[in-house]
Amino acid sequence: MATAETGSLGLARLVWQDLQPTPGRLALSWRVAVLCALMVLLAMNYGIPESAVSCFVIFFVMKSDAGESSVLALALVVLVSVVVLLMVPLIQVTIQFPAWRLLAMVLTSFVLLFLGVASKLGPLGGIIALVIAFVLTLLGYVPFGEIATRAVLYAWLMTASPMALVLIFNLCFGLYPHKVLRRELAARLRLAAQGLQGQADTQDLWDELALGVSAQQKRLGWIRLFHLRPAHEQAELEQAILNVYRALLAVAVLRDQGLDTEQSAVFAPYCERSAQAIEQGRLPSGQDLPELSASSALAVQDLRDALLALSGAVSIGKADPEKESFMVPDAFRNPVYQHHALKATAAAVLCYLIYSAADWQGIHTAMITCYVAALGSTGETVHKLALRIVGCLLGAALGFVTILFIMPYLQDIGALMALVFLVSLLGAWVFYGPERISYAGIQIAFAFYLVVLQGFGPSFDLDSARDRVIGILLGNAVMYLMFTQVWPVSIAGSVRQRLGKAAEGLVGLGAMWQTRPAQAVQQSASVAQELSAAKYGLALMQLEPGGLRPEPAQIQAMQAQWQELRQQFIGQAYVPVSDRQSD
Repeated sequence: MATAETGSLGLARLVWQDLQPTPGRLALSWRVAVLCALMVLLAMNYGIPESAVSCFVIFFVMKSDAGESSVLALALVVLVSVVVLLMVPLIQVTIQFPAWRLLAMVLTSFVLLFLGVASKLGPLGGIIALVIAFVLTLLGYVPFGEIATRAVLYAWLMTASPMALVLIFNLCFGLYPHKVLRRELAARLRLAAQGLQGQADTQDLWDELALGVSAQQKRLGWIRLFHLRPAHEQAELEQAILNVYRALLAVAVLRDQGLDTEQSAVFAPYCERSAQAIEQGRLPSGQDLPELSASSALAVQDLRDALLALSGAVSIGKADPEKESFMVPDAFRNPVYQHHALKATAAAVLCYLIYSAADWQGIHTAMITCYVAALGSTGETVHKLALRIVGCLLGAALGFVTILFIMPYLQDIGALMALVFLVSLLGAWVFYGPERISYAGIQIAFAFYLVVLQGFGPSFDLDSARDRVIGILLGNAVMYLMFTQVWPVSIAGSVRQRLGKAAEGLVGLGAMWQTRPAQAVQQSASVAQELSAAKYGLALMQLEPGGLRPEPAQIQAMQAQWQELRQQFIGQAYVPVSDRQSD
């Protein structure tokens, strides 16, 4: 991420770079925007409350392929349905007892937020906790159990209706996993071609390598699960994932070592033709692959070997991706996860008590913000806080402009849907960009929804819009104080862990190329991911308070270790199979 030394001009250039189009970004953004517009139509017609939260959920469930999005949508519906069934008797018991309601809110929030950071449940944990807490806080305004039960059912609709839209939309207009996978592989080959021609920076190549192969292998898993392609094509895609990554790695090493323009010129067109072939659903031809002299660089030889294997002429075997359990390995040993859940729960309860004591229900968005803004380390908190505040102010400004100058001229629901579509498109475009700016995107859209979507029709209430914005800022402020003052967590521990995993992954990597080249590519991708995460953590460390940040000597030692591991990685990760014996 950008540091203080970057300067305002450099920061603006970096943000502009992050806003540039990338493969698949527009396709996903417009789909999210359409779904949010359809959700507004559904909420207005059928009186589903808090449509802003429903639209917010769509952002987190929609992924780059229809398979993963559909599974997440189904999982969320099932989980929320189970929670609703459990809440109905809970409501009957606690509706007359505020202390019991608060206790129920604290316990459910803690458990779900803990699972959100310590398991594969991820953001779904915070979303379910938000729904439960929101319903429980409303019980104080509901005098009868039957009405409260209806409120719970509306809360279920608030989550289930956008998920139903996601499922139907993905069935009709979704990006199928095999198409997304082929597009991503082709994009990597084109990036390799640009790298060989000197049109792509070395950093661009390493940024792509840092993404690893896990996302592509997950898409292959959806293809197998839903039987989207024949078995032979699944096997071809499995090999292509590894060989494309291997080719890109060789190009990155070539750029690090200095390009041989004569050799590069013959491989760049072949990479481009291979990209076109993969996009069209066929294997590239290896017949026109140029021969090399015995004096060719090892990375050039490995590039040719990878492209030859990509054509199906040879097989490098099968990789064995690391199996991950539902819970993280140290879920119950590391207190950081419990502390995280406690801090986020405490922040939400504090916000609830503030607006309840002040009898200012309009700022209830403070509590909602706590559930959508929970973070890990202090450095992440500071970084994301800036993004959230910028996004909130921009989204709120768009909302106020809409109420003042556009809303009076809206004639029907279609015009409101068009407006929601445009702002959602902007928010989604930022949200699905690099992590440096991602959080600002969801906050732009969320703040706009909270300001504009206040009821079941056009709203001109500036007071309510103002209150909701104040609530968002209050929630962000409470979260910042809670995560920087109570059990503050330095990202240094995560950096050391990442460096340790990278060092562990490098052990035996050179020898592995001789016996299990597919597994060597898999392990190289894991090492690249760990090194990238460590580098990002080192940058975030500069945002931490001086008392929490490690000593300068320790930071320098970690930076030196990162440099050393990167050089070891380059030295071991590209040696071609034909030359392993010389290692």
